[in-house]
Amino acid sequence: MQVATDAQVVKRVLQGDADAYAVLVERHQGSLVAAAHHLTGDPEAARDLAQETFIDAYRQLRQLREPSKFAGWLLGILRNKCRKHLSRRQPDSVPLDEAPAPSTTDPEPEGGPLTELLGQLPLADREVLAARYISERSYSDIARTLETTVNNVRVRCCRARQRLRKLFEEAQSQITQAGEAQ
Repeated sequence: MQVATDAQVVKRVLQGDADAYAVLVERHQGSLVAAAHHLTGDPEAARDLAQETFIDAYRQLRQLREPSKFAGWLLGILRNKCRKHLSRRQPDSVPLDEAPAPSTTDPEPEGGPLTELLGQLPLADREVLAARYISERSYSDIARTLETTVNNVRVRCCRARQRLRKLFEEAQSQITQAGEAQ
């Protein structure tokens, strides 16, 4: 059995086979949710943003000029949704006297320390790292999505990895110092 390419499925959807869109959703949902999670740091918002992305993509499918680039186009829609989400999100505020005390027995948050470190990176860094390593996009796909050059994407990925490495080393240093203090 031969698996249909994204371009073939898009063509079927545009020809009136609305049910074929489910193939695209199933194929790309995992990577889209993962990318949104890494961009927003919020697993619940990530699922919502991915769902909204699929809805918008379905409505705008006729605007897709190159069906073979569906995945990159979809990631571009998601990227814009994540940016809007982050720009309008208000920080949670709770009066200090009402805030629960942190517990040392709480389980590690979803994603653990690496997710926390990723959350400390600027959005632009999280964006390229998520596209490259979570969504497994090629440099050229990312470049088209971000409307820049492949070399620019390579440089941005390299710099983002360096910043993440520095954050990791700082965290390791703090852990080592805390262990020595005890």
